Parts: sequence; C-alpha cells; structure tokens
Amino acid sequence: MIFKDRFEAGKMLAARLKKLQDEGKIVDPVVVALPRGGVPVGYEIAKALNAPLDILFVKKIPSPINEEAAIGSVSESGQVFINKEAIEKLSALGVPVDEEYIQQKAIEKIQEMARKRDLYKVEPIPLEGKDVILVDDGIATGASMYLAAQSVVRELPRSIIIAAPVAPLDENVLNMLKGVSHHLEILETPPMFMSVGQWYEDFHQLSDEEVKELLQEAQKFRS
Repeated sequence: MIFKDRFEAGKMLAARLKKLQDEGKIVDPVVVALPRGGVPVGYEIAKALNAPLDILFVKKIPSPINEEAAIGSVSESGQVFINKEAIEKLSALGVPVDEEYIQQKAIEKIQEMARKRDLYKVEPIPLEGKDVILVDDGIATGASMYLAAQSVVRELPRSIIIAAPVAPLDENVLNMLKGVSHHLEILETPPMFMSVGQWYEDFHQLSDEEVKELLQEAQKFRS
C-alpha cells in the first residue's frame, strides 16, 4: 500500500503497537525517533501510547567519491558502523578508504548532530528499564536502525522494539534488525523495493521548524 503521509503511517503503526501495549508486552514505553522523517511517525505513536518522544541522531559516513552514498554510519553517542562491502567495492575501484578518513568524517557528523540536538532543544530521556520503540519513516539498508539499536542497548532498556511503516523483503536486512531487537514491527515489506519515498504520496523533506514544532507539541507526552 501507499501511505498518504508520515502521519497516516504513524497512526497505522501506532494501532499495532497499542495492541502490544494492551497485551502487556509494552509496559513503560519511550518512543525514540530518527530525525527528520521518523519524527512525525514517532509523534503519532507517542500520542497513541501516551509515551514520551525522544530523538536519536544517526548520520551516514559518506563515500569519498559520492557524498550521497554511505560507506557506514555514526550515532551521536559516537558508535560507528562500517559497511565492509562498500569499502571493498571502493578499494576495487582504486579508492582506498583508511581509518583516518572514517574518523575524520565521524567526528564531523558527531559535531553536526550535537548542533541539531541543541537546535531542537530536546533533552535526552533516560532509557534504562524502558521499552524503547525505535522509529523511522522507513528502512532501506537497515544500517541506521541497526546502529540506533546498538546505541540504545548500552543504556540497558527493558526491551527494544524497531518500528517502521515499510522495509524491503530482504532476509539479510530483516534478520540483522531482529538480531538487535526484541520485536520488529513493519507494516509493509514489498519485494520490489527501490526507495522509502516511493511508498508515500507526500514524502517531502521536513524542515527543522516542522521537527521542532512536533517535538515541542510532544512535550506534553513526557511524564
């Protein structure tokens, strides 16, 4: 199915997660959205579950020959995930990627994420003992969500639930995410998957102002 927008997708995911809450499988939830696209989805889930909404930044480490292509990712807490296959492909093209390049790009991205958190004015919520629901507007390679889960697990949550409206029907991606979560909630897993955006009528890039507004509105869900 095609979602009208991220809010509609969030409401549909929220209905699934509310059922888990009603069954006692989610007890003390905190919704953690990956900005920017995950914030409207997470907002609807937080509203339905009467749960606080937080954010977690994960940025891609760009390829040295193409800023849009990722060779890995880094979380705001400093954890790094490297796509060895992407680095091997670059090496075969005669473009070696050394440790110094990865460290430099990781530091740049961590500084960028710190500025964004300051801009959004969101204080991190302690996650120890909580049922953490990690949310994005969709999953493509799974690298960002995998790293987000790896970052969250260090805070000793009660459980980690990964939730997204759409992800590819790819056993490698799904198994990777199952390996770092207690529950995976995906609405649609199409076999023909090109990009997350193709599954939305409205997939505009959210502005910082839109994100800030939603996060401020969600303050009332914080207990």
